[in-house]
Amino acid sequence: MTCFKFQFLIVISCALLLLGQRAPAQEMRRIYYGTTASPSHLPVWVAKDAGFFARHGLNVEPVQIRGGSLITLAIITGDLPFSGVGAESVVAARVAGGDVVLLACPVDADPVYLITRPEIKSPLELKGQASAVTRYGSTTHFYLRAALKHVGLDPERDLTVMQLGAGPEIVAALEVGRIQAAALTTRYAIPFLQRGWPVLVDLSKTDLVYPSSCVTSSRAFIRAEPKTTEDFLRAYVAGIHLIRKDQNFAEKSFSKWLREKDPAIVKRSVAAYAGLFKPAPVVPDKGIENVVRDLLRRRPEFKEYLGWPEPFRENGPLERALRDTTK
Repeated sequence: MTCFKFQFLIVISCALLLLGQRAPAQEMRRIYYGTTASPSHLPVWVAKDAGFFARHGLNVEPVQIRGGSLITLAIITGDLPFSGVGAESVVAARVAGGDVVLLACPVDADPVYLITRPEIKSPLELKGQASAVTRYGSTTHFYLRAALKHVGLDPERDLTVMQLGAGPEIVAALEVGRIQAAALTTRYAIPFLQRGWPVLVDLSKTDLVYPSSCVTSSRAFIRAEPKTTEDFLRAYVAGIHLIRKDQNFAEKSFSKWLREKDPAIVKRSVAAYAGLFKPAPVVPDKGIENVVRDLLRRRPEFKEYLGWPEPFRENGPLERALRDTTK
C-alpha cells in the first residue's frame, strides 16, 4: 500500500501541476476525476466536453492514472473525490477497511478478447506461458482470469502473469512474444483482429457480468457533499444519453482524451460501447457477486460477503439523480 501511495502521489502531483496552470474560465468547483485508458470512461469525457458538468457548477478535470489500485487508493486517502474504478479494486479495498464505495457502473461487461500469438492454436498450448495485466487486482487482471477460466485454464497455476503498467505495454509485449496471450479491450484488440490473430474467447459474448470503470467515491465525501455527488451523477448520466444519441460527438471525445488518431479504432470502439452503456448505470448485484467469488478463491474472509452487495455500493445518490433526469 505504501508503494502504491508513493507512485500515486508522483502521478497525481505531475498531473495537478499541469492542470493548475490553466486559469478557469469562471469560478466553479474543480474536481479531479481519475481514469485509466479504458473506453468505458467515455461518459465522463463526453459529459466534460458537452458542458454537462459545467451546468451544475462543476469543473471536472479527468486525470489519467495507471491502474485501478492506484485510483482506489486516491479515493481512500481523499486525494480524489470521484474516480472511475473496476469493482474488484473497490471490493478488495473495502474489505480491507478502506472507505470506498461504488456509485454507478456504466457497463455490465466490457468487450474483451482473449488474443493469443499466431503460433498458439489452442488453450492447452498456453500452459506454462506468460500473460500480462496493468496491475494486479485491476480490471485487466479480473478480465484475464475470467477469460482463462472460460477456456478451461487455471489463471493461478497455468500461466505466469506479469504486471506491465498500461495497455500499450501489454500490446507491445504480445507483439514481440514476451507474452503469449492477453485480454484486450476493443481499442487494443482491433489491430490484432485485423491481422487475424487467434481469439480464444470474446467475453462480451458470454454471460459474464463485471462492473468496470464505475463511478467511485467515499462514504465520507458522499455524506459531506450530497449535492455535489448527485450533480456529478446527473451530468454523468446525461453523458451516457448523449453517447447513445450522437456517436459522432462521442467519437470526437474518444479521440481527444485517448489521443487516438486511427479512425477505425475510434469508430469501432465507440460503436461497441454505445450499445453497452446503460441508460440507468446501476451497480449490478451479480457483478459484485462475481468479484467476491473471484477474490474468495485466494482469500477465505470474503465468504461472508456472498449475497451481500450493500457494503460495496451506495444506491441513493444515483436513484435521486435518475429521478431528476426523468422529470
